[in-house]
This record gives sequence, structure tokens and C-alpha cells, in this order.
Amino acid sequence: MRLDEFFHVVRYFPHAAQLKFHASDARFKVLIAGARFGKSMASARETLVEALAGPTRGWLVGPTYALTRPELEYLRDDALAGLGAQVTQTRIPPSLATHWGAEIVSLSAQMPQGLLGSEIDWMILCEAAHLDREAFERFLRARLTTRNGRLIVPTTPRGRNWIHELYSLGKRGEPGWESFRHATWENPGVSAAEIESARRSMPPETFDEQFGGEFSSLAGRVYREFSPAIHAARLSPPPGAVVYKAIDFGFTNPFVCLWGALDGDGRLLVLREYYRAQATVADHAAELQAGDDDFRKQSCEIGPAWADPSGALERKTLQESGISTQPADNRLRGGIDMVRQRLLAREDGTPGLIVDESCVNLLREFESYEWEESSSENERVPRKQDDHALDALRYLCVALGRKVAWRRTELPW
Repeated sequence: MRLDEFFHVVRYFPHAAQLKFHASDARFKVLIAGARFGKSMASARETLVEALAGPTRGWLVGPTYALTRPELEYLRDDALAGLGAQVTQTRIPPSLATHWGAEIVSLSAQMPQGLLGSEIDWMILCEAAHLDREAFERFLRARLTTRNGRLIVPTTPRGRNWIHELYSLGKRGEPGWESFRHATWENPGVSAAEIESARRSMPPETFDEQFGGEFSSLAGRVYREFSPAIHAARLSPPPGAVVYKAIDFGFTNPFVCLWGALDGDGRLLVLREYYRAQATVADHAAELQAGDDDFRKQSCEIGPAWADPSGALERKTLQESGISTQPADNRLRGGIDMVRQRLLAREDGTPGLIVDESCVNLLREFESYEWEESSSENERVPRKQDDHALDALRYLCVALGRKVAWRRTELPW
């Protein structure tokens, strides 16, 4: 049976943009679309074919159980009403089981341990832009490996977070991936008047995101001032520069070191990053020494280094390896404010902070670092994930801010 014939059987009549999505046979599909485009319906219909293939297992994973409900209901109603199948439904966790052995389970990423163990044939990441990167990378991606399972990622954007990276895989032709981006108004069932009403009542960037399906909104981002076009460039250390280091410790999470220098105008240049997990402090020390030596060869002086103050043992180990560090000031909000101040344009129109293009992890973290949704405007707290290079940058900005103040007052360092 052809796909269009199957859709007719289940009384599904996709619009033109949904048909483009269904026409792809890619193993991994990312569907970025505005609200009410029909992405949940399209994703459910896509995987219904998988569920009919025999005793298969599929997962609907969302930030909460509630956000998996649309796909689960589409699958249930198609199987019941469209095909006359015998389906058993359970509530905890929400799931469906057919008489031919297919199993469909809804899971909440709020309980990541529940995402371990099973091999699955397909997975939908429901409203994936609200999922944590760690939940996908640590608990979900490997579930698809044994059975060569399929992945569907339907979501409306939420800033330029990690979902943009998945979307980019399909756009640049990564084998097995294909990505789609569509606006709400490509669904002929949504009235033009409703769309225009939303356009008039919403900030342009938010409208472009929520209705245009564009990765445009800065809402929720901690460093809204950051733009790769402005703050990333190919850099070289200024002649005779003093190069400073800032270090954030980690083992399961990455150990990060940033090397930075001030140019003649007091602008902070982040020249290099070291970013590595699953290694000993002694291993890291050797890499840091090599980095220092490389800057010395460029006629730079190696200045002070600041490290996470909670890592007293790690700082001692670095000291024994010949790398002396001072405890960094780890106050969060004041440090964030100092980084944001550096990002602003100066009198000459250029920013006070520029990052070398090779610092790919720092640049990535800038765009995915967001405030916790539950935090209040006056007591906002960033989401504590994927922020290790930014922590090191914060240490550096605070330390050098104090050094600038010392130079003005002519007190000893």
C-alpha cells in the first residue's frame, strides 16, 4: 500500500507542507514549525506506519506527560477508529499495546532514570525544544542504536538552543538526517485573520519564533547581548600580551580552561579554550602547560590563573604540576552582569569581549544558556547545565574587572 493510500485509510489528509515531511525517508527527521502547523499530527501519522509493522516498541518523550498527549491520542484514535485494531491503554505511564504486539509508551524527561534500559524502534521527542540536551544525549539517543531506530523531532523553536544543532545536521546534509522548517500560515486550516491578530499583539521576534518557526527569539536567554556575527572572530594575541587563564573543574562534566588577554583598549580577547571530560587533573595539567608554552612562543607573558573555588584538591594537584591558581570569585549574578557588560558595544561601536572562532564550546554555550522558567524576574537563576565554559568566562571577567580597578587606584596587585 502506498503512503497516500494508507493516509486515506486512516482519514488523514496532510496539507502540502506536511506532505514534504512525509516524503522523506530519512532515519532522523527534525520538524521545526510554528504553533498549530500540525507537527504533532504529522509526527504521529509518520510513526503509525512503524507501529503497524509488527511487535515494535516506540516512545513518546516529552518534558512532561501532558506534552506527549497529542501524539498518543492521534496514534490511539487512528488505530481504533481508522483500522479497527484491538488496543489496550494504560494510564501510568500512558501507553498503548496492540493485539499484534506493538507497544507505544509515553515518558517524561522529568524522570530521566525511566528513560534507560529498553531498545526501541522509533521515538518522538515531543516539544523537543523544552527538553534538556543531557536527557537526549545521555538517556535517549543510545536506545535507538540496537534496532536502528528512527527519530522524529517535532517542535516550535525556543531560542537558539541545542535543537538548532539537531536542525543544522539535516540542513548541512549529515547522512541519515533531514530537517524541515515551516510557518503556521502554511497550514490552510489556520485563518489569516488569526495570524495577523497574533502579529499585531506580539513582539516581532516572539511572533517570528512562535508562528514563523524561526530560531529568532532571545526570550529566556541569559546573554541576550551575544551575537556570533559581532562577538566571534579569528584572533591573535596582541604583541607582548599578558595571557590569563580561568578554569572550571569537571570529570563527568567537562574540565574547561580559557586563555584570555586584554588588548590595548582594555577589550577582553578569549584566545583559546580547552574542553575535555573523563580525564585526570594531571592529564589536564599537561595540556594547560602546552597551551602556556604555545603563547610564550608568541612572545606573550603568562599571567595569573583563576579556578573554581570549590575545587581545593584540584587546585592543589595543578599546583603540584606547576600550574598555580587563585580561587575565583564564584558569585553568580554579579559575574553574569560583568560578562554582559563586556558584551555591550563600546564608544567605537565594537564590543568589549571577542571570542576566537576556535572556541566552539564557549560560543555554543552562549546561545543555549537560559534562565530557569520557574525563577522570578528579580531572583532569576540560570539553568545549571552545559555552562562550564561560561563559568570559566565569568571567573575571568570578574578577576580582570578587579584588575582594571586596581590599575586606576595604583594599589599593589
